[in-house]
Amino acid sequence: MTTITASGASQRSDTAAAATTAIGMARAALGPVKPSFGFLFASPEHALGEALKAARAEAAVDLIGCSTAGEFTERGLTNGGISVLLVSSDGIDATGAFARGLGTEPRRVADQLEGARREPSQRGRRHATTVLLADGLAGTCESLVNDLHERGRAGNQLVGGAAGDAGKFVRTEVGFGGDADSDAAAILRFASEKPWGVGVNHGLRSTTKQMRVTRATGNVVFEIEGRPAFQTYVEHASARGIRLSAANATPYMVANELGLHFFDKIARVRAPLTVGVDGSLRCAAEIPQGSLVSILDGDPDNMIEAARGAASEAKTNLAGSATAGVLVFDCVCRGMILKDGFQREIDAVRSVFGEVPVAGFLTYGEIARYQGRLDGWHNATAVVVAIPR
Repeated sequence: MTTITASGASQRSDTAAAATTAIGMARAALGPVKPSFGFLFASPEHALGEALKAARAEAAVDLIGCSTAGEFTERGLTNGGISVLLVSSDGIDATGAFARGLGTEPRRVADQLEGARREPSQRGRRHATTVLLADGLAGTCESLVNDLHERGRAGNQLVGGAAGDAGKFVRTEVGFGGDADSDAAAILRFASEKPWGVGVNHGLRSTTKQMRVTRATGNVVFEIEGRPAFQTYVEHASARGIRLSAANATPYMVANELGLHFFDKIARVRAPLTVGVDGSLRCAAEIPQGSLVSILDGDPDNMIEAARGAASEAKTNLAGSATAGVLVFDCVCRGMILKDGFQREIDAVRSVFGEVPVAGFLTYGEIARYQGRLDGWHNATAVVVAIPR
């Protein structure tokens, strides 16, 4: 049984042409074999539904996809383009599903996605991995991840990312096959003979003391240390010579996210996305009242080494299998910090796996729940997923 992958990319302005070009590049690299399934990551400048339909017509398979805050292959990061990864395999069964209503009905969405599950067509495909793409602005992604993990097969790995919209934080889209929309989620579920390898790391450090969240509800933090939560960021930015307002705060907060502490360890990272009129922070996921938090920052060299570490963990989790290709779900804040040096992160991942195809996107949240990790929703991390050959 063999699995091979190939990537493709295009920056053509016409959506259908860009999708067709990217798929054509990947199909040419696959050679005579036909793709079994695929992944598509598109700038919000492209209509995702149109891109997925054009890609499906060219590849003759359904693809899962989403809008991005930047899309990439091993060739590099683009903004305004389309990147794809095609997979041809006779050792992996794939089943996809799509559901709307994530923001208000995450449990129903989980029911609908899980209801599409079917058992593998052949015996021996006991390793289960699910790729989940979700609306990055719904505010319920962590709940969806937990629900899907609880309902999945024993040992199921859940990986993926939250869609982006190039840092605008207005509207993101996800899709599968012929369906695409905002306020939605899509999955591509795999049953394979060999385990997929997953690794996670962030490489961030605290730049403030630990502070207590004194009032919070769900993903909205109202007060830190008894004061409006946004005031903490105003003072943090002021110390760096930056004047922060609610109108211009989002890029700064995403590049300097909140770390939730378990004693001295940064247990989770959460991204504040917008500022309320009352000085509250709406975050990408829940921050419980009473949590100890600090504002984080990333040194580029540390972040590169963190990506290399995530890749090394993913390679170890392949359990000796060779690597066919790699998916990377990387927080938008990492792109903001690394800027033109983002290729270093791609190269760090490939330094572990060798000259294999890579595809991924800059996310509004990263998903990785697998053996040894009880939390599945991440911010500011690099999630590396190795597909076994």
